[in-house]
Amino acid sequence: MSGVAEKNKMRVLIGQMFGGAIVGAIAVSAFIAFVGKPHMDLKDPAIMVTIVAGVSYVLIGLIVAAGLASPKAGAHFLNVEDAEEIREESPKLIPAAVVFVLTGIFLLLLATYRTGAAPMGRGMVLTAAAVCFGGVVIAGWISSKRIDELTRQLGLETAAVTFQVTMLFLCIWGTLAHLDYVAWLSPLALLSSVALLQLLASFVIIARKGMLMPR
Repeated sequence: MSGVAEKNKMRVLIGQMFGGAIVGAIAVSAFIAFVGKPHMDLKDPAIMVTIVAGVSYVLIGLIVAAGLASPKAGAHFLNVEDAEEIREESPKLIPAAVVFVLTGIFLLLLATYRTGAAPMGRGMVLTAAAVCFGGVVIAGWISSKRIDELTRQLGLETAAVTFQVTMLFLCIWGTLAHLDYVAWLSPLALLSSVALLQLLASFVIIARKGMLMPR
């Protein structure tokens, strides 16, 4: 019976991952069509990476926010036992959702200005980005006061993996760039790459803990 249950959970997990990939692809495509083409240099790989990173963060934050707004519906697409668990976890989930949305907006703002064709001037982009950054810091601080020990440990492990992989990457790429074998990364590419790496690391850590399977 347990084997059948595990197979069912695996099917649900694969379905959720496939559905998430489709929603993500649609969101990225829509952003490129309505915002990217008018205001961004889509031929620049750094811009494309930033779009993927920014839209991914915003989308995850909005999905969590949607689950918080409607716990009964959220119980079907968030990895929770039931609607009551969402209500119980809301003090932790609310600031986390804010962090994700503001991080994504922060990255997308920078990508919009990259070509100098932003709808806002440099000062306005800087101000808006600073507001987002400040919001991330405040919401992150609030979240740190509300999380339990398991969540804190997951965060520490994610940060450690992100730091180690980033340092390895920078050492290799920095060496090759210094010796003129490759061009150095742009600041925007570095920011968005680290953001994506942290997101990937968090999923890997959660999966290793066995917490990614549907409950």
